[in-house]
Amino acid sequence: MLNRLGVEDVGYNRDTPDPPGGVIERDEEGNPTGLLFAKPNANILYSTLARGPKLSYSDQLNSIRQFLQELNRFGITGVIDAGGGSQNFPEDYTVIGYLAKRGLLTVRVAYNLFTQRPKHEMEDFASWVNMTTPGQGDDFYRMNGAGEMLVFSAADYENFAESSPELANAMENELKDVWWNSLSGIVGLSVSMQATMSQSTRFLNVFEEVNDGTPFNGIHWFFDHAETISEHNIQRVRNLNGGIPVQNRMAFQCEHFVARYGEEAATQAPQVRRMMDIGIPVGAGTDATRVSSYNPWLSLYWLITGKSVGGAPS
Repeated sequence: MLNRLGVEDVGYNRDTPDPPGGVIERDEEGNPTGLLFAKPNANILYSTLARGPKLSYSDQLNSIRQFLQELNRFGITGVIDAGGGSQNFPEDYTVIGYLAKRGLLTVRVAYNLFTQRPKHEMEDFASWVNMTTPGQGDDFYRMNGAGEMLVFSAADYENFAESSPELANAMENELKDVWWNSLSGIVGLSVSMQATMSQSTRFLNVFEEVNDGTPFNGIHWFFDHAETISEHNIQRVRNLNGGIPVQNRMAFQCEHFVARYGEEAATQAPQVRRMMDIGIPVGAGTDATRVSSYNPWLSLYWLITGKSVGGAPS
């Protein structure tokens, strides 16, 4: 939601078209009300944040230090920065890099390289490979890997109130191009992909083909979220030595999930115990700060009890 000044700052007016996958709510005269809908994906939210006013450099330094101290307050000592939503490397990492060089970070940060330019993904990764390497940095600030977005045609979103998005026909070829031309063979690389919906079948088809040509030796890869992953695909992830981090979105999206997939499916979303029982490494997180709270105890409560914070079964 944006107030009137926010709408003016990002430049939305009655002539602004709805972006692909998003809706700008309008009043009877066609003017934006300030309410934005991710229907079905979150690009409208990320792009709107990117259009807004930015803090001065000194205020950015202060803001990051305040936020890291807030994470410390919850007992957090390390995070993975998934790089999403209009965060461009390296220009948008200069502030945290400055703090790291001066030993002012109070949280360990491992950052991922997340392409921000549709149809230029291979160009981005090829440039980054010459700029940095997996593990570059120190214990407090280092490059972690690639993802969650490898190519925009493989975007898979988790808005359970909407129908599962259709992936582009070109997805497989574009994903293979990035793998073979920019990422394959990089020892120590960590690769993540957002895979919430049933499209993970198509992602796995590519991963299996790539692995047949260039085995994932030394590459750690995982699917994020995986609420709707099938038993068959769980087995395929294990066969490729993949991992699955889960987050607590079911604690606050469960009603939408039940309406679309049913109560029985909701009790197995995601199938954490099944994944662990067959030997898949499972991580836990929050998907903060744009999807959920950065408070890790909310996520841990849901993971342990299977309930939302209000106590209702999820």
